[in-house]
Order: sequence, then C-alpha cells, then structure tokens
Amino acid sequence: MIDNQSPAGASQESVRAALLLTNRLVVLDATPLPAGEFWKLTERVDPADLLELDVAGIVDVVRCAHDEAVRYRTLLDASTALMFEQERLLEGGVTLVSALDDRFPAGLRGRLASACPPFLLVAGAVEWLGRPALGVVGSRDAAPEALEVARDAARNSAVRGWPVVSGLARGVDQAAMAAAIEAGGHAVGVPADGILHASRNVEVRRSVHDGHLCLASPFAPSAPFRAGNAIGRNKIIYALSQIAFVAAADEGSGGTWAGANEAIDRRYSRVAAWTGAGAEVGNTALVARGATPITNIATLFDLDPAIPPPSQDALF
Repeated sequence: MIDNQSPAGASQESVRAALLLTNRLVVLDATPLPAGEFWKLTERVDPADLLELDVAGIVDVVRCAHDEAVRYRTLLDASTALMFEQERLLEGGVTLVSALDDRFPAGLRGRLASACPPFLLVAGAVEWLGRPALGVVGSRDAAPEALEVARDAARNSAVRGWPVVSGLARGVDQAAMAAAIEAGGHAVGVPADGILHASRNVEVRRSVHDGHLCLASPFAPSAPFRAGNAIGRNKIIYALSQIAFVAAADEGSGGTWAGANEAIDRRYSRVAAWTGAGAEVGNTALVARGATPITNIATLFDLDPAIPPPSQDALF
C-alpha cells in the first residue's frame, strides 16, 4: 500500500509498476488506470507487488474481478514497449515522471490528492515544478489592460525568482509567460494537449531548449486538444502555484471562471483576482466566492501563500 500524500521513497519497482499501470505512451488492448482508480489501487497494494503475479494472483491480492486482473496483467506486460517509448521521448528531451517518483512535485500530490495525475511528461527542468510559483490565468480574449496586469505580475514574479505557471493559451497565458521570460525569469506551461503537440510551436521549442520554459503534461504525448483536457490541466496550474492570480475572468462562463471556482472550492492554492483599474466583472464575482482582491501588483507577493478557509455566505 502506498499513500499518495507521501510516496517519497517508493522503490524503483513501485515506480515502474505505476508507470505501466497508467501507461499512455503505448497503445494496448487494455485501458490504462485514470488518476482516481490508480490512487484507490495504491491504497490497497504496492503496485510493485503485482509485477510477478499471474492473473489468479492479482485477483487474490487486489480482490478484483477476473477481467480486471487481466487488464492489470496486460498493462504490466508492456514493460519493453514502454521502455522503448520512454527512450524515444528522452532523446527528444521529454522525461516521464511517475507520481511515485521523488522528482514529482510534492505540492501536486498533497493538494490534488486522488485527483493528482499519476504521471507527468516533462520537457525542461523538472525541479522547477517543486519551487514556489505564481500561477497567472485569464481569458483568451482579455482586454489590453488585463494583459498588461498579467505581464506586470509575471515580471514581479521573475524578480522574486518564482516561475510563472500558466496554460500556453493565447491571451493572458501567453502574455504572462512571455513577460516572465523577457524579465529573465522562468515559466512553466501546462498545455491542454499532448506535449508533442505543444512543442510543435517554434517559440515553445526554442524557449524549452534555451532553458527558459518547462512543459508539464498529464496527457498522452500526442493527445489532441479537448475541452476535458483543458479542465483537467487547470487544476494542475493551480496546484503547482503558491499563489494563483486571475487577471481576467468572464463571470459565469469559460475555463478561467470554472478553474478559479474549482480551485477556491477545493483549496488547490491561494487564489487572488485583479480588482484594480479595468478589472472584469468576473474578477469581482470571484472575490465574492473567496478570492483575494488585488489592486496593486506589488501587494500580490505580500499574501500569505497559506490557503485561507473557504468563505461562507451570509445568513441574513
């Protein structure tokens, strides 16, 4: 049994088995375990204990149905194919990191719990994912004022040595990440498609190669953009951030609104929202939901990164 809150020190066999059970690098006749199912399994058994078992043995140890044990065995038998794919990706600068690996960001495990992705594909410096960081998010069609606010926050983050975490989308995401890099800082991008898709962009590849940008993806390497992927990556952006700053949000709709509300409700990170000049109505609505109002970017970094208790609606 492995606790997803504190898997540091997991054996290499446990890490290997975890990667096989959640393998999205090789197409097989078995569906890889999604996050919730993977973490539920680790509550019952160390994945390494399954490596040498036959189907009957897996049924006995996991207490699962025969068909489910066949699925586990099929996934575990793909060791050679997975190794070849790992090596191919590594030649292109992409590292596969299990959630049971000591290199995996502990904050992601602790904050997301059973929603934590069981692996990340990383291009760039893995260690950046464990540093204090500022998340910067906002609408794709944000006004010029909001884009400048995002850039200002990113520049301030770079001065403090905090990477900026965002989603690579046009608008606020790209403005913030570019400003952080231009200011001599670093950026972490969490794309809503596979890491090989995201790295097709020439500027993205150059920034990773030059050591300014790190990409981190919980999806299959060539996964296309999907709305569900965008929702899934939002929680990762928040959970990698000490403080998450919303530059612009449309009230009641859009990924920024949904992601910020989920982060506030589930306390993935400290969420702050711009309420100064030119602020969107949605930002004020997020403050009513529990985000911290920011009217001066300099004060953003004075916030205690500890997540405040959830706000409670007034009774009268």
